[in-house]
Amino acid sequence: MRLSELDPLIPLTELREELLKLPKGYSFYEEELVDFLSRRRWPESNRRIDRTTFWRWRNDNGIEHQKVFSRLDVLKLCQICDHYRIDGTRNEYLAIVKSKKEAVVNK
Repeated sequence: MRLSELDPLIPLTELREELLKLPKGYSFYEEELVDFLSRRRWPESNRRIDRTTFWRWRNDNGIEHQKVFSRLDVLKLCQICDHYRIDGTRNEYLAIVKSKKEAVVNK
């Protein structure tokens, strides 16, 4: 499956279901992922996420891969992309990530 085959505004729950259909270990290349995220971030234009933004999004989600990304990485990056699409701030996103980590630790 190619990400370009999917509606860029597919809800995260549906995207997760589509990604779970893929074989374990299936991965996506950076270029394809950046194209998909760009279409998701700005569905009304041809704007493109720049390299610095992509790296920051990866770092904010603890993704260390360089060129190949897992299904979980795609979901995490779509989540941050959606946050910015609705005018969220980086501090808000980092607070959300921190609270999720704390919830997992406190279980």
